[in-house]
Amino acid sequence: MTTKSLQALSRQLTGMALAACCTMMLSASAFAQEQTQPSQTQQPEARPIPQRTVGLAPGKVARWTLRDAILAALENNPDIEIERTNVRQAGFDLLAAEGAYDPISTQGFSYNSSGSPNTRPFSGVGSDQSALTRKSITFNFGHQGLIYNTGASYQINFNNTRSSSNFSLFSSQFDPQLNFSITQPLFRNYRIDPNRRQIQLSRKRLDLSDAVFRQRTIEIISRVQQAYWDLAFAIKDEEIQRDAVKLAETQLSNNKRQVEVGTLAPIEVTQSAATLESRRQQVFAAMNSVAQAENALKNLTLGPANADLWDAQVMPVESFDVKPVTIPLADAQKLAVENRPELKQFALQKEMNQTDISFFRNQAKPRIDLVGGYTTFGTGGTPATSTATVGNCVSPFSSPFSGNCLILDPVRDAQGNITQYNVKPGFPFSPTTVRVTNPVAAQFVGGYGTGLKNLFQNEFRSWNVGVNIEIPWRNRTAKANLGRAVETSRQLELQTRRQLQSIEVEVRNAVQSVETAKMRIEASRAAREYAEQQLEGEEKKFAAGLSITFFVLQRQTDLAVARGSELRALADYNKAVAELQRVMSTTLSSNSIEIRPTPQASIK
Repeated sequence: MTTKSLQALSRQLTGMALAACCTMMLSASAFAQEQTQPSQTQQPEARPIPQRTVGLAPGKVARWTLRDAILAALENNPDIEIERTNVRQAGFDLLAAEGAYDPISTQGFSYNSSGSPNTRPFSGVGSDQSALTRKSITFNFGHQGLIYNTGASYQINFNNTRSSSNFSLFSSQFDPQLNFSITQPLFRNYRIDPNRRQIQLSRKRLDLSDAVFRQRTIEIISRVQQAYWDLAFAIKDEEIQRDAVKLAETQLSNNKRQVEVGTLAPIEVTQSAATLESRRQQVFAAMNSVAQAENALKNLTLGPANADLWDAQVMPVESFDVKPVTIPLADAQKLAVENRPELKQFALQKEMNQTDISFFRNQAKPRIDLVGGYTTFGTGGTPATSTATVGNCVSPFSSPFSGNCLILDPVRDAQGNITQYNVKPGFPFSPTTVRVTNPVAAQFVGGYGTGLKNLFQNEFRSWNVGVNIEIPWRNRTAKANLGRAVETSRQLELQTRRQLQSIEVEVRNAVQSVETAKMRIEASRAAREYAEQQLEGEEKKFAAGLSITFFVLQRQTDLAVARGSELRALADYNKAVAELQRVMSTTLSSNSIEIRPTPQASIK
């Protein structure tokens, strides 16, 4: 036998002696405990661990990729839907603001009848009529609106009146009238006015709501990614804890057999059983963690369209493979500054504030408006007729008995209307009753068509042009509003600078987290491999009688911890990558998701 063989045999015998000594000491300790504590009649037994069943339908499993979870969140998440409604509301606000430039058409119909005492000389009413009567029907059209580019307002009115009275030259008269007026600001309200300011602000608010929607979508997707990997880790961690229970059960079974053959003290069985129950508790805690992580993911992704998945078990199918992500810090910061929706929101708020500054500066100016109007008139109708008695002598020098009396001979046109009277001799004291037609110019004789013809011939018209000037003294309200808008501009600059600093910190932390998580994966993988080797060696020593149950169980616990640490490092790496995408605002492009901007309504 060689020297090395003798040394090995000596070490083996020494180890066996130490193990026997430890066994005797433990047996003595166990005997002392048995003398002081009541004996247990029930032997430790391994019991099965049930699967999670609370709130789950048997056999109902939903296997999701990460993209499945993201798409479900985009479709069902209420926070995203709320932001969608905000975008739509902003679109309606813009449409309402542009409605100020919608033209307005009006129509009016009225009937009027009046009678007043006849106290006017030369009223044209016979002495036997004591009242001035008039009846009229009015039918008017109107059209008015605003001009966006110049801020001018215009109004067009087409009025039509049909009237009849006992003191007019017409028995029935039509008076159409066409009027056009315009007011053009020359100073205040020329380049911008309250309506155009509201439209510009509404357009920016629509863009702002799009930016907020984009930010909210990125945040929700990032939360879904975090919840997805948390659930994947929780499920794997439960498996690790169940494997640890199986190791404890195996150790308990081995110890019981050795106790039966008398090679191990009974206290070793008790120790294995205590460790087994402790690991069962860890499994139950892991099961609860899985349920909570699953509910967190469901809360982000489920809605009315897929509410039946609440009682399904969600199983992530994405692997924990490490996809190397390496980006220089400078490039990450540049992407963040270019893409972050928060900076876009500040830029839009600055543009809105600039609109307010322009408006309030304009409102501090005097108001000078150019006004003008043009009206054309038309008239047409049927001349009125009256009854008269003639036959007396018309000459004061004629004798009634001389036969030198004159009477009026009516002259009629082709329609039979009396146009004039000719004087001719007649017999004295021979009264004659005649109908007299009021003398009216021939161009007014007719009906409504005649009135329209006279209207569009533009022969009877009036027009006016002028300037209205309004000078506000001091005008403190407009100046105060302008000063407030200027201060808001300074405030926005400071808020933007603060946001840039915050983004700088977030990017640095995210890049560092990715790199740290990558190093943790390497370290935890090596630690898990060493823990496996330690357990394997400890089990061999225990089988050879050179170790005790405590050390084997401790190595098993160390292995479970190492496996959990490796799994946690993998999950944290994927979460760190998701966080880096969020702070660089590349979450949408990294997951092949496109958000189209809301189309803006235009002024017609």
